Amino acid sequence: MNLQISTGSNELDNFYKKEFNFSYSSINKLLFSPRMFYNHYVLKEKEDSTDSHLVIGRVLHCLLLEPANFDNQFAVMTSKIPSENNKKIIDNIFRNYLVNQNNTLTLEDYSKDILTHLLTINLHQSLKTDQQRLDKILTDENNEYFEFLKLSLGKTVIDEIILDNCKKSLDVIKANDDVRALLQLDKIQEDDDIEVYNELIVSMSDKNLPFGFKGVLDNVVVDHNSKTIFINDLKTSGKSIQDFPESVDYYKYWIQGTIYVMLASEKFLKDKQDWNIQLTFIVIDKYNQVYPYQVSSESLSKWKIDFEKIVTQIRWHYDNKQYDLPYDLALGNVKL
Repeated sequence: MNLQISTGSNELDNFYKKEFNFSYSSINKLLFSPRMFYNHYVLKEKEDSTDSHLVIGRVLHCLLLEPANFDNQFAVMTSKIPSENNKKIIDNIFRNYLVNQNNTLTLEDYSKDILTHLLTINLHQSLKTDQQRLDKILTDENNEYFEFLKLSLGKTVIDEIILDNCKKSLDVIKANDDVRALLQLDKIQEDDDIEVYNELIVSMSDKNLPFGFKGVLDNVVVDHNSKTIFINDLKTSGKSIQDFPESVDYYKYWIQGTIYVMLASEKFLKDKQDWNIQLTFIVIDKYNQVYPYQVSSESLSKWKIDFEKIVTQIRWHYDNKQYDLPYDLALGNVKL
């Protein structure tokens, strides 16, 4: 069975009315679970990821590349952020609160919703009564977090521990001479031969495809002297620094790198001849070890070929409006 039961829906019609630009994130969703892609991008049932490692990555990116924008994106609690499971429950409750935004409602007023969430994730179900389960959530710490979410509407809430740890990582990154040079942190303002762009939003169409591509490039340096476009992408890793090459395959960072090269070429190299592109993943691990992994031209060439196969899969889903199973499973190509 395929997901064509919705082909007549307004959501799907609206999705196909205008060109969709695939990002690294949306491609990953489509490859892993077309249904997840469908729910997120077609039905607009988006779930904001609040996993701590992703939040830490965002904080570090902002501190390094857009420090002036920090207060617009983040609110810092003086007390501790709730544990991972409790935080997810309260974040979900807060989404319910946003529907009406009735400031008189407290976390306790959402007791029924809390019990539903606890049952869904099978948390505290060994306790005998609902009140015992609620008592695990309706703590002073969790209530304070819920009230702080109200006051910090539209911002990501972090605590001082997260901020302090990110500042330590920031200091380590800035102390690395190779990284400073790549990011052009010491660029002289009057140097017109070097252009620096941080958090650069780029999109592009492809005349041979019914969809386009987009991305937010962490740092791009256009060096007119060496005729080189430097694309630098900051990665935080929960593993040791030497394990990052495995993550390139596991998390498909090579797809992200390929898209970034395409986007930078589209934006900067249309009227330039004999220019080069250098892609570097600047990685900092959980031990605050930093290393700039430069990507070789051989790897970029291989990734470009492999990406063409990915585009074939994307186009099959897109053209056929089928979002029930991953590509190979949908074609019946997988046997045990």
